Amino acid sequence: MLFLKNNYGEIIMLSACYRSPALLPVVLLLSVLMAGCSNQPAKEPVFREVSGQVIYLERLLLPAASRLEITLQDVSLADAPAVVIDRIVDNTPDTPPYPFHFRVPEDKLIQGHSYSVSARILHDNKLLFITDTRYQVLAGDDDSDLMLIMTPVNHTPDASLQNTYWKLNSINEQKISVKEGQREAHLILKQGNRAQGYSGCNQFSGNFRQQKNRLNFERMAVTRRACLPDLRYESLYLGLLQGEVSWKVRGNTLYLESTARGIRASFSAVYLN
Repeated sequence: MLFLKNNYGEIIMLSACYRSPALLPVVLLLSVLMAGCSNQPAKEPVFREVSGQVIYLERLLLPAASRLEITLQDVSLADAPAVVIDRIVDNTPDTPPYPFHFRVPEDKLIQGHSYSVSARILHDNKLLFITDTRYQVLAGDDDSDLMLIMTPVNHTPDASLQNTYWKLNSINEQKISVKEGQREAHLILKQGNRAQGYSGCNQFSGNFRQQKNRLNFERMAVTRRACLPDLRYESLYLGLLQGEVSWKVRGNTLYLESTARGIRASFSAVYLN
């Protein structure tokens, strides 16, 4: 008997008649054909692409030896550092806009995870500009024409989280404007874990707990005034001040974010005379 092994590891038995010298070339040809048919073409890798431009709005030239970093990262874990997927570094950035393009193998992405792209400019390892908005990507939308806006970094000492009057600047990238004579939305976190403020139409107050970079707000007591015109941001603002949020202070700016409710807000410190 003659035994051959195909590409699947299966043993094929040939009868004794195949051992005839005249039939040996036929047997060899059959084995080659079987191996060739079993070799499937390699699957082409699938890539996801993220591209766009980074700008800053200030009219100024960067100092020599500045460095631009554009980072694609996994931001799924709220209490852990972001995982860098890819990074573009430009050690000689000129003037904006700065184009970027990421090409990511799809098998590097984890289903259900959240991804974002951010940018910053440094000089002598000191931040000059940074994106202060989360730009979510790889979530099913078109990521081919993004516009990332960096803001200058204020190197004044960080304001105190507590006992500071925090004026609401923006919520979910919506800039908050106040008409002349109108009271501005704000937040004050007092010592003794007491929060109070104004939502643009109603006053609120309640308790909070602070743990490192987290704040946990208890249920707020809110007045029930009906204001005209209706303030679209008020419900978002009051929704932000429920449960747990992350916080950070950079200079005179406070950032609050609730990943569970998808609400982000920025505040500026106002020093009252």
